[in-house]
Amino acid sequence: MTGTIHHRTSRLLGRGSLLLASWALGACAVAGAPHDEAGTAELALTQQERVFGFEDVADWTASSGIRESSTLHTEGAAALGLRGFTYAELTSPALSTLSGVTDELALDIRLPASPAWGQVQVLVSSPTLGLNRAWLGQASLQGLPAGTWSTLAFAVPASIKSALQQSTSDLRITLTLNAPSSSAATVVDHLRFEGGAPAPACGDGSPYTLDVTTVPGFDDEILEDMICTFHSVYPQLVQRFNPAAPTTVGLIITEDPGVAWASNGNTYYNKQHMLDNPLDTDAVVHEIMHIVQSYSGPVPGWIVEGIADYVRDAYGLQNAAAGWSIPSGWTYGAHYLFGYGDAAAFFKWIDATYRASQTPVADELDDILRAGTYSSQTWVDLTGYDVETLWQQYSNNQAPLPATSGIAVYENPGFGGRAVVLDRGQYDASDLGARAIGNDWISSIQVPPGYTVTVYYDSPFSGTSIQYTADAATLGAMNDQISSIVVE
Repeated sequence: MTGTIHHRTSRLLGRGSLLLASWALGACAVAGAPHDEAGTAELALTQQERVFGFEDVADWTASSGIRESSTLHTEGAAALGLRGFTYAELTSPALSTLSGVTDELALDIRLPASPAWGQVQVLVSSPTLGLNRAWLGQASLQGLPAGTWSTLAFAVPASIKSALQQSTSDLRITLTLNAPSSSAATVVDHLRFEGGAPAPACGDGSPYTLDVTTVPGFDDEILEDMICTFHSVYPQLVQRFNPAAPTTVGLIITEDPGVAWASNGNTYYNKQHMLDNPLDTDAVVHEIMHIVQSYSGPVPGWIVEGIADYVRDAYGLQNAAAGWSIPSGWTYGAHYLFGYGDAAAFFKWIDATYRASQTPVADELDDILRAGTYSSQTWVDLTGYDVETLWQQYSNNQAPLPATSGIAVYENPGFGGRAVVLDRGQYDASDLGARAIGNDWISSIQVPPGYTVTVYYDSPFSGTSIQYTADAATLGAMNDQISSIVVE
């Protein structure tokens, strides 16, 4: 039997780590909180006071953007400004044992413009304490006022609070900032521990309803994390990408084969996959983005999946803990047509290379696909180059160029679907991948006179093999089973 739970406000199971996820929606943003900008720095600051006060800009490293010391501050003598970024990680130096650790961490932030989207996350790492980018929480920047200080607050889970109260010398704090790029600085100051308030239950007061259907034997704690992830992230995705997205979404735990998918306003997650991967709850982020997309008509699937992974990379709550990431750049064997992380990484490169201080390409593509106006010209309009040229640039001209003569392999029987031409040569799985031919993808082959094609079940060039000297509209036992090819 399955049980259905209708959520407008969700259950809390009393688990410390769940407070972490639920706080992501409830992290406080207090606009215009009173601050004294006229104070002066103490003459002898501890390391924690200096770093938490952003007194020396050199203390914090930035993964992107331009750092600067700011005279706009809420305590001490200086604050840290960062400009020219869309996504950046600010990381502290190695800190010794902290003092004054409580169950709430606060941060002051001053924005150059009121953003339509954006968020700040806090991560902590310490090999000594067994913390590897442990996630403290996320606070939305959406709609915060420009030119005035706001305070963000993050609940510290009991397990992390206990760890932070122990002795260490290798603790690093990372602040991730994701917001529209600006030539003016976003300023942060006065990171500190404060007396925390109880975290609200995820979904309390939310305008969005999550209809949950589960199956016997599923883990309630994993389910609660998934529910909290939805209530944390879905409102942000709706606001940023599609305010007309559904207000009711289904979350269904199923024993049907697969990992996760979305259809007709519902998101589905394979029970065994989630039990085997309990930290992979950011699969919810990918799938609810499909609900937000709501595209109609034929759209390129690689872009759809690429945008969903782009969003998971930006909004996921436990990506690092789950060991999930998108590629850091081009690698041989990858292709944008595979979508997912390969396409998401490609989009981030396009943003950094051609769309600095502009709307991210994923946002533009999302609007274009929803309007049904996508074409090959879209890439030229957005960047000045067609997509194949962009891919060559992304790969530093290392990606193989499409062949113009030779055999042709097709994704469907009867020479249907997408086709790729292969000239003479040997192609293992990575060689095929670099040419946008996925493993076990080929279903028919056209062989011009004078050519011989040998296909192999395994890579490289092993297992069952069949040789073709003429067109093969169907491949029998080798249909969708080919992992390497020799063309002569």
